[in-house]
Amino acid sequence: MAEASDRYMLFGMDANTYETPSKDQQGVTPFASWYTSEKMNSCYGPTPNPKNYTTFHARTYLQPQLNKAIKYSEKDVKGDKNPKDFIVFWDKDYIVRSTTKDNTGAGVYTEGMVFPTLAFPSDHGITWTSLALKPAVDLGKPTSLRH
Repeated sequence: MAEASDRYMLFGMDANTYETPSKDQQGVTPFASWYTSEKMNSCYGPTPNPKNYTTFHARTYLQPQLNKAIKYSEKDVKGDKNPKDFIVFWDKDYIVRSTTKDNTGAGVYTEGMVFPTLAFPSDHGITWTSLALKPAVDLGKPTSLRH
């Protein structure tokens, strides 16, 4: 992957990564190894916690695709609870100040809660991060954008 030295890159994605991947799925740890090898970092750092979930959904018997429906008591075992959402950037450009998740629509992430819900209609939580330009952090003063 070629890096444009005169540009910043900031990219939000559903990386579709899994805590414990099957043979045909991408694991979160190999994904982190890939982006760090490409001189990138993420909102969760170079070694994200595989249990830092951004999805947790399970189909009910009232939804289409009944073959994917599960009992509520099976949600932790058979539900899709994985760390899928990332914001990536060139490591040389930014430092992460903070990263937050939300699966309620109220700025809060409730661990263990299945979503979507009536109040939060997405099957992915919201991930947001506060970044600082590395030169601004290193020098202790604001910097202008590159030309």
